[in-house]
Amino acid sequence: MSILIPWGEYMAAVQPMRVVKSQKVSAQVYEQLLAQIRNNTWPAGAKLPSENELRLQMGVSRISIREAMQKLTALGIVETRQGEGSFVKKVTSDSYKDMLFPMFMINKNTLQEILEYRLVMEVGIARIAAMKVTPAELIEMEAIVQRMENTDADVHSFAADDTLFHMAVAKATKNTMLINVCLFVQDLLSQSMESIVEHLGMRDGRYYHRLILEEMKKGNGEGAARAMHEHVAVTVDRVAELSEL
Repeated sequence: MSILIPWGEYMAAVQPMRVVKSQKVSAQVYEQLLAQIRNNTWPAGAKLPSENELRLQMGVSRISIREAMQKLTALGIVETRQGEGSFVKKVTSDSYKDMLFPMFMINKNTLQEILEYRLVMEVGIARIAAMKVTPAELIEMEAIVQRMENTDADVHSFAADDTLFHMAVAKATKNTMLINVCLFVQDLLSQSMESIVEHLGMRDGRYYHRLILEEMKKGNGEGAARAMHEHVAVTVDRVAELSEL
């Protein structure tokens, strides 16, 4: 049975959430929402505040709230009921495993597995995205790639843009399931992305992201898939070489 918490009672009981101001807004929103669920501010069955209520309280955009909620939904922590809102699901041992896993640094074996997963998944995503991408999405991707091309020494910014580019490609598919899966995988990978860039450098990232984008501008699904495959395959091979050192 669902437990509906009136907004007034929620405001009296909830721990204050901070206004988010850094670059990775949706990730911080996700962490704060997850913390409220962990500390039982929102128990199993509780209805979460609406997107608009959370937006006003946290001082962020509706898009950031929506992306954070998508992560919680993809992890099986929150469920959305049509016409009713979002609710906290009953937490099982498997849910706890999923909730805790992104908090830990992934080891080299896990990183290899994630990259191999990307080798399979992101090739297909690039193919679909190239056929559905909009002019506005191409403009966003162009801005990301230009930032990567103009970054020489800022590993943090380069790694963040690398992640943003792959998420932009996923969102261009307009496929909610693919987007949710990519959100989860990117959340894991982002913890090691800076280390990857630091060890592998920026040259490959610049080259392949530009190549993928140019194929997407042509609407060439096969070309985008081929470029994505080569990009991820090269990363997989180079990470494997590093792990053997």
